[in-house]
Amino acid sequence: MRRALFLTLIILIGLPIANATQISADTEDSTSGTLSGEYTVESGATWTVSGDYDIEEGTTVTIQDGATMVISGSMIAVAEPMLNLAGTANVLVDVDYLGEQGVLRIEFAEEILYGIDIEINNETTEDWTGTQFDWNGSLDVESITVNITTNPFQISSIESVTLSPQMNSPVLLTADQLSGNGTSLVIPDRSNAWSIDVQGTLIVSGSVFGAGITCHGICSLDGANMSSTGPIEVFGEISVVDSTLNGGISDEDIIIWDDAEITWTNSTGTGDMTDNWVNILTTRTVGVQNGYVVFYGYDMGYDSVSTSPLGDNSTFEASNMGDNVIEIAIDERDRMVRWQDGAGVIHEESASALVVLSTPWGDYEQQINDLPKVNHFDVVLDLPMLTFDSLVESDDEGSVNTRLGVMATVTNSGDAPATFLIPCTANGNDANIGLSLPYTAEAGESVEIPMNWDSASEGELTLECSIFVPYHFEGYTVVDVGTASTNPVTWSEDEDSSTNLALPIMIGAVAAIGIFAFIARRNMVA
Repeated sequence: MRRALFLTLIILIGLPIANATQISADTEDSTSGTLSGEYTVESGATWTVSGDYDIEEGTTVTIQDGATMVISGSMIAVAEPMLNLAGTANVLVDVDYLGEQGVLRIEFAEEILYGIDIEINNETTEDWTGTQFDWNGSLDVESITVNITTNPFQISSIESVTLSPQMNSPVLLTADQLSGNGTSLVIPDRSNAWSIDVQGTLIVSGSVFGAGITCHGICSLDGANMSSTGPIEVFGEISVVDSTLNGGISDEDIIIWDDAEITWTNSTGTGDMTDNWVNILTTRTVGVQNGYVVFYGYDMGYDSVSTSPLGDNSTFEASNMGDNVIEIAIDERDRMVRWQDGAGVIHEESASALVVLSTPWGDYEQQINDLPKVNHFDVVLDLPMLTFDSLVESDDEGSVNTRLGVMATVTNSGDAPATFLIPCTANGNDANIGLSLPYTAEAGESVEIPMNWDSASEGELTLECSIFVPYHFEGYTVVDVGTASTNPVTWSEDEDSSTNLALPIMIGAVAAIGIFAFIARRNMVA
């Protein structure tokens, strides 16, 4: 048992120990060597790296709020780099007069699956694929330029170049010994080898290779040489002056998130299809009043895309349904509002939008000519505001099954018209008012609506009418006073006031008979 415990102790002692270094006072490292483990620059302290250091993979540096780190020397990832190729690359190979004839061999980091074009000394190989490219020719020159046109469907990178002169030993040139336009050094797996988390201040005037940098505080690149650090993610602010950034592992050297700030002066980025910097919103949403409001976006983001109708009821995340927030851009490219391309030209999104609420009262729209470049904004629609002012009867008595005139007055004090219906009841029962078509009240208008009320039953009845509000206005207030009533009206049967004509008719008949008899007798006498 004691022997087992002893062996366990030996094994534990032999395991690597995490190296955590707290920098609590002003410190300067001015020599050279290798840094590894976890480094924390505490608030109030400044860590200056003025020497040249190799950085082991997985090393982390945290700069606390109130702390400062200055890199005036170099901090270079231990990982062997690759030479990344842009769409068009001119790779300069130093030959140094090795021999009259020989072979130049290019070792690609990954197999080329989609054909590329390689041109050397005006000799072009088109649509080449593979991992090893050989060229035979004179090596009795100072240098050779290899012109490569890559394929956009893949990333092309060179691991090394081997020069094999006849009768002489081969010479191996690693990626960092090559250069040229459209080339940049990157970490082999295109991920950051080590990291710097900036909560305080980072000042770089030296060289950094292979670091993933997140800037929540202040980052200053002044005369800096940054390789394979992209994208530097900025949530605070960054200034780039007289600096070079290359070997971005994504489509941009710097990402500015939300309202973070950037100053770019007299500096060079990776170039070609890699933007110097882009400004991306982490979220892009619109606040509305209900799920019936829809959003149409036009010319949004990096690709100037337009959206289908978007609403809260068709949200990207089902869990967010019903929160009256419309997500208008799920893709980062649609949330990219400004950027500076590899040529140094600044671009800005020129997006617009239309917000629509469709109801039986009409369609209510808000045109947004310049879509706000913010995480969230609310839309306020111009809507009607109806008030049922009065309902006045023409008489306090009515006859059953005959019409009684009633005048309704409605005022629209809102900012948009409304075409509405007015249903009515009499003592709780549906009332016939002879009105089936909707009425329209323009913004700022009062309208009088004539009604013809009749009743099939006798008694004292009160007509009550209200403005019908469709469910589409859920969450909105579009009616101030929505109901009005008449005074009580007494309804009764009409008495039969027609004249009895029986007696006149009988008298007329008797007279007619008498006249007829008189004429007949006179004719007989004659």
